[in-house]
Amino acid sequence: MGISNCLPALLDIKRRIIAAICALYRYDRELLDRDVNERSITHKLAEYLQREFPGWHVDCEYNRCEGDPKRIRLNSSQKELCDLFPEIKPDDLEAKTVFPDIIIHKRKTDRNLVIIEVKKTNGQEDTKDIDKIEAFIKEEAYQYRYGLFLRLGPDGPSKCELYQREHQQEKLNPIDWKDDLQQALKELGYGE
Repeated sequence: MGISNCLPALLDIKRRIIAAICALYRYDRELLDRDVNERSITHKLAEYLQREFPGWHVDCEYNRCEGDPKRIRLNSSQKELCDLFPEIKPDDLEAKTVFPDIIIHKRKTDRNLVIIEVKKTNGQEDTKDIDKIEAFIKEEAYQYRYGLFLRLGPDGPSKCELYQREHQQEKLNPIDWKDDLQQALKELGYGE
């Protein structure tokens, strides 16, 4: 794609994302304590991410690619995804509209940096969100460089996994950031 030399380094992205999550716990932990709707949590996290990524757009549930809705083409793994997404029928030849929780990108360009899916610790299982992350990383129309899955709760994160685009490999292997995130929160007085 030719834009990789313009993107922040992975360690810089990690530092910024962890700083934003720490700000969420520092200033808005009550959202997690009170078990509010996931959208309220992702909205506040996106605000903190925007501060950490000046010059980038940070959007919640952004559903556009140029003027069209964001869609994921299912191709060969359509049958398996039909089990995860009941609204997708096995004979559906159309791409389905999807809404990532948070994205870090440059609007009206192909510069898509990070897609983030967030679940509360008492939320549903992770499979659908991780599959969505992988699809957005692999989909030619989007090619997000990184995907992050977060499971957040009042006692801190129980999961923080980064997925990255690597040469069209079939299954993406996550990089676990949970320990680094928990250490940063511990330094702020959260956690054990």
